[in-house]
Amino acid sequence: MNIVKHQYFSRRDRQSRGHGKAPKLVAVERALAHVKYIQHRPGEDRGDEGREMFNDTEDDLDSKIIRQKLRQQENNKVVAHKLTLSPEIAPADKKAYTREIMEQLGKEKGLDLEWVGVAHENTDHHHIHVVVLGKDRNGRAVRIEKADYSKMREFGDRYMERVHPLEYERLEEKKRALARQRELTKEERIRDGLELPWMHKKIIREQLEPYEQWRKKQRSKEPLEKPLENDKPYFNDTIEAAGKEWSRENSSKELRELTEYLWDNPEERIDKPEFAKLQGWIREKESAGNRGTAEPSKADAVKKTQDKEKTSIEFNGQKYHENSSYEKLAGLNTKLREDKSARLPIDEYNMLRGWLENADRARWSGVMDKQLEMSKYQWSVEGAKSVSPTRAAPQISPMTQAIMRNPVVGLFMTGGSIAKELVSWIPLTDQRDRLKEGKDALEAAKLDKVQEHNQPGRSEERKEGDRETIEKLDKAIEQNQATRDESNKEKKRKKWEREHEEAWDKYDPWGRY
Repeated sequence: MNIVKHQYFSRRDRQSRGHGKAPKLVAVERALAHVKYIQHRPGEDRGDEGREMFNDTEDDLDSKIIRQKLRQQENNKVVAHKLTLSPEIAPADKKAYTREIMEQLGKEKGLDLEWVGVAHENTDHHHIHVVVLGKDRNGRAVRIEKADYSKMREFGDRYMERVHPLEYERLEEKKRALARQRELTKEERIRDGLELPWMHKKIIREQLEPYEQWRKKQRSKEPLEKPLENDKPYFNDTIEAAGKEWSRENSSKELRELTEYLWDNPEERIDKPEFAKLQGWIREKESAGNRGTAEPSKADAVKKTQDKEKTSIEFNGQKYHENSSYEKLAGLNTKLREDKSARLPIDEYNMLRGWLENADRARWSGVMDKQLEMSKYQWSVEGAKSVSPTRAAPQISPMTQAIMRNPVVGLFMTGGSIAKELVSWIPLTDQRDRLKEGKDALEAAKLDKVQEHNQPGRSEERKEGDRETIEKLDKAIEQNQATRDESNKEKKRKKWEREHEEAWDKYDPWGRY
């Protein structure tokens, strides 16, 4: 696996504004600073003249050449792209490795890319920095999108497979062993009742960490504070999230999409200090956008203090607070998703998502106990109708015993008799509502596509395709609902005929009794 990280220097970035200079000049200065950094960053691998720079044809390239070319990119929308290539296997010839990836990328995109690379060997994991000019040698604009990352990783894998076959095979075997270990761990968790593939994950979550325990832990956590300032230069002050590197250079929209993605995917959430840093970047950009300047003001300090004391949110004339229902909070969250122009300040948005998560946990609280009581009641009512007083007590079958050994199932089954009675209620005929199953499948597909559409870093072209797919799914759901309505009408008609069939039999062919 080859890790690929990508960012770019653009005059449209907020990072290029508010410096008292033209944004295009600031973008060039940032690109020049990055080139200086990758060549002269402190480390044992740095020589007296800095690290060696190379491109597709030359070794030990004069850094003056690339600096001059960057200045010539001043009027481009994108001055330069910066890539970081981090192969899991350190290639013997890093220049050949980089040249093959960049050559294949240029062929794939139909561009004659102009770039310069610098290898860093002063860290635990060797990597190569690549700076790609905003226009190729033929004057065409260079765009590097998310889809290109996987292609570059594939180009790197093919190089390693050809040039370092033994190391590549050992790495692949290690990955297969890790995958097998994950499968064994999952099977063990299933055997121990800690995970069930057929049960709702929120039910499992509630059993592993009941709501009251989770809520107590949340109250004991310290509030999100301002991250500590560090002495890293802006181009090296980054965080890793969602498989990508992020910094102040990203737009406010991209950083907010990342925040939304992290709330939606708990398993990919980042450490608290890094999340605080991410929120700080968004606040800076929102504050600068509202004022048209990057300098803080006393009014901002007062507003920030007021925001910390807020216990409710107002949106479109409605008030939302911690005790609002899950449906109400989820409805507001859906509105914010659908209408990107309607935004809450980032602190209020985080407050909303925290309330929503709490309400979601609360509605699943005690779900097993509720299911148990329902099962007991149904068994007592239905069983009284079908079981005679002289009937022998039901015996627990070996299969029921095997089921009852699972501790999760044991949470909502008090005995083998309940399990056996529940199994006896299952009809032998096909009672499924296939139209409903079809609707559920369509809605699940729509939800998956919406999540893909909302992933941070997704290109506008792919988002347009997502919207077209979502529109088609909406039409299919409407057609399904119309068919279900017709089916329900037919069922009601047949039911009415059955109920009145006995009355019709009392009449003779002439309508007389």
